[in-house]
Amino acid sequence: MGVDSAAVTSGVPSNTGHRPWLSILMPVYNVAPFVEECLGSILDQLDGQPGIEVILLDDQSTDGSADLCREMIARCQCDVRLLHHAENSGPSAARNSMLEVARGDYVWFVDADDKILPGAIRSLHEIVTRARPDIVMCDYVREGSERYPTFDGPGHRGGNSTEALVAGVFAKRRLHAWSRVWKRDLFGASIRFPVGAYFEDAATVPWLLLQAKSYYYAAEPWVYYRSRPGSIMARIAKTRSFDVRRNDDLAGALTGFSRALAEAVPDAAPETLAAVARFQSREFVKIAKRLVRGRKTSSTGLRAEIGRYRATMEAHSPVPFAAIARHYLVRGKIGRAAALGLALAMAKPQRS
Repeated sequence: MGVDSAAVTSGVPSNTGHRPWLSILMPVYNVAPFVEECLGSILDQLDGQPGIEVILLDDQSTDGSADLCREMIARCQCDVRLLHHAENSGPSAARNSMLEVARGDYVWFVDADDKILPGAIRSLHEIVTRARPDIVMCDYVREGSERYPTFDGPGHRGGNSTEALVAGVFAKRRLHAWSRVWKRDLFGASIRFPVGAYFEDAATVPWLLLQAKSYYYAAEPWVYYRSRPGSIMARIAKTRSFDVRRNDDLAGALTGFSRALAEAVPDAAPETLAAVARFQSREFVKIAKRLVRGRKTSSTGLRAEIGRYRATMEAHSPVPFAAIARHYLVRGKIGRAAALGLALAMAKPQRS
C-alpha cells in the first residue's frame, strides 16, 4: 500500500544531511482518546536528543486522530512527519509503509494506544552508542504497574548467540514488535509484516530474531502497554463466538519457522526447541478452549476442528505436543500438562 505523499505534514525535519540513529514509527487509526498521550510521551523525550525522526501514518482515521497529531506537530520543534494511506489498510500495511521511508539506523514500532515511559529514549541511546546491538529488548508495564519481562536471560547485558536470543524470547512468549528496537537492516528486502493478517507480530518477530547477530536486554520497563476494550486481543478474550479467521492466522503464524530455525541454528539445544514448541502448544490449547467455549457443532465436528488446528500447529513445532505434555509433567507443571493433554485427547477422532 503506497503512501499519499501529497498529504504529508512535517514538524521541523532534520537538515543536517546525517542519517538519524532512530526512527520511531507509529500507525494511527481511530485512537483519539490515546494518541495525544502517546505522542506526547515521545516528543517530551526528544529535547536534547538529536538524530531522531518520528513518523506517523494515518490509516484513514474517522475520529479526528489525524487532526490531533497535526496540532501536536505544529507546536513541536522536532523531526516529525505525518503520512497518510489513501485507504484504510490495517496496521501491518501502515508499519510496512513507514519502514520504507524510515531513515534511522534503528526502528522502534510504537502503538498509538500505548506510551513510552520517561527516560526510555535516553537509556536506549546509551545502549546503542556503547554496544551497537542488532536488537535492544525492553520490558513493559500494564495497568496496575506490574512489570512484564520480555526475555529470559541476564539483564543489562548483551550477547551474540542467535540461539540464546530465540530461546530467551520464546521462553517468555511475548512476540510483540514494540518491546524491541530493531536495526533497520534486519528487515532487508524480504521481512515485512503480513498485510491483512491478525497476530502480525508473531508472524514477523521470530524471523527477525534469526537475522540478528547480537542483542542487548535492557531489563527496564520502557513501554506502558494499554489493553483497550476494542483491541483484537480483548475481543478474542471476551467473545464467546469463535472467529475462524483470527484463529487460523494465529495457528499459521509460525509456518516455516521450525525449518528456518534448523537452518540458522542446526545444533540447537533441546531446551531451545522445547521453548518454541511450548509457545505453539500453549497457543493450541487457547484455540481449543475458544472452540469449546464457542461450540456450535457436534462433538464430532468439534473434535475435527481441534484436530485441524493441532495438525497445522504441530507441523511447525520442533517438538511433538505429546512430548511437551510429558515435559510439563516432569517439571511438575500439572495444570499445563492436564490442559495440553485434554486438548490433545479432544483432537483425536472418536472410536466407532
